[in-house]
Amino acid sequence: MGIEVTPVVVAGGSSRRFGTADKLVARHAGRPLIDHVATAAAEAVGSDPLLATHDGTHEARLVGALRDVEARFVHDHPEYAGPVAGIAAAIPHVDTPWTFVCGGDMPWLSKRAIRSLCTRCERLQPDGVVPVRDGRPEPLHGVYRTDALERAVADACERTSLRGVIERLSPLVTVPATHAGKSLRRSLVDVDEPDDLPTARSEPAVG
Repeated sequence: MGIEVTPVVVAGGSSRRFGTADKLVARHAGRPLIDHVATAAAEAVGSDPLLATHDGTHEARLVGALRDVEARFVHDHPEYAGPVAGIAAAIPHVDTPWTFVCGGDMPWLSKRAIRSLCTRCERLQPDGVVPVRDGRPEPLHGVYRTDALERAVADACERTSLRGVIERLSPLVTVPATHAGKSLRRSLVDVDEPDDLPTARSEPAVG
């Protein structure tokens, strides 16, 4: 791959819809959910991930869930909310020109899909590349120019959503998931509830 990329895994959510358990340590195909995500992201770009967790207590739960990947942890930035808080905390620690951002609840994350987005970044040199699903951008599966993402986050306020942040990026290249390969469509699937895991999609993600 011709560009240098740091993966940032946003893992600070409250898992309200999953119930009392932390979904990121739920078992999927014999491994914790977060281990699938962190490993796939790291292997896709050849760089250890940054994991943005809510606080030190949440970090301690996730540290033991990682097997073969060396992750650096940061805690959500107090001036922001939601995924933006995790990105705001992580971005000062990114030392590569590009950043891949994903959610911690995407167990079918595809290395092939991530590399495809990176290839578009290398060829087109935009501020970012994101998939579009059901007519809406999916910013938690995007590759961004690090300095542009940092500026966009700095311009955001506490109530700004992640989609609101990426609207500040220009040019932003979008990739319709309906026109893309199977690996990207599967890669975008996330887990909200326990019943989302034991499905026909539970085999390893393509690529």
